[in-house]
Amino acid sequence: MLHLWLITPSDDFSAEFDDIEQMFSRGLSRLILQKRGRNGATQASEADYERWLLGLPMECRDRIWVRGTPDMAERLEVHGCICECGKLLGDVPRRWWRSNTVALCSKPEEIVGLPPWVAEAMLGPVFQPLSATEPVQDLLFEQLKMGVDGFNPEKIPLVLFGGMDEECLELVKPLAPAGIATLGGIWNYADPVNAFIKLKRAVDSFA
Repeated sequence: MLHLWLITPSDDFSAEFDDIEQMFSRGLSRLILQKRGRNGATQASEADYERWLLGLPMECRDRIWVRGTPDMAERLEVHGCICECGKLLGDVPRRWWRSNTVALCSKPEEIVGLPPWVAEAMLGPVFQPLSATEPVQDLLFEQLKMGVDGFNPEKIPLVLFGGMDEECLELVKPLAPAGIATLGGIWNYADPVNAFIKLKRAVDSFA
């Protein structure tokens, strides 16, 4: 079964919590909390994330993965974390082994050697547009397609991100992903909830 992961927009907007709650009620089971920080910081602080989480019912936290470390996820009482793969290598706290951690990878070779306790690998960006007026340019996808039989020797479940929408599902099918993660494929639309319903329908019928 292919899973649909939704990434939060980097900046807050007024209807965000209402839209997310509606999506949860319509079958969203994997939300990635990833925000910009204050004063130009590239990533929000743990305190910022805690304040943001207060905008949703507590029961929603079991369907949220935060961009951070396993320790942060545990303190925020969310389901898991999306963590840069380099932070998961070497000597890490044993308590991390019990976490639901997804390793964030930008190259296929980074998948090799991930510790066995990592639940999944999020790989991308797979597709990137050259500009708003030009067709999607295949970048990482071309590498993956050429090495489809050997790029994931560990056979770790893969979540692909970067330009993911309904049109790309057939293209990534040979890569046998466990999921796709999207941001613009939902939030770039005037009605994100309807965009989610449409994409989830396509993902659910993926076979």
